[in-house]
Amino acid sequence: GEALFRAAKPSSLRFPLQQEDPAVLEAGRKLYFTYCHQCHGVQYDGNGTVGQSFAPLPTDLRSPRVQKQSEGQLFQHISYGIGGSGRQPALATTIAMQDRWRLIAFVKSLGVR
Repeated sequence: GEALFRAAKPSSLRFPLQQEDPAVLEAGRKLYFTYCHQCHGVQYDGNGTVGQSFAPLPTDLRSPRVQKQSEGQLFQHISYGIGGSGRQPALATTIAMQDRWRLIAFVKSLGVR
């Protein structure tokens, strides 16, 4: 369950889906526009309607910093939040596990700006 994913080293977590499958990417895109665009924006740049009120602004998902992260790191950040100065909320109880992987596949498909 979730406890194993939370405790795992990010480098040990791998996509359980076909990362480049068009159906997976489309599902991830829909999930993004359901759960993420309010903060990260329609251009994925951190300038979403809600995100504009944050200091610092949400992360640009097409930045090298995000795109260089492993799928395991992204999974843990989306699932369990980012502590410290990060504002990413924990979404493990909001988004089903397979859907979090679909969302990550979509984010990784965006590439670097």
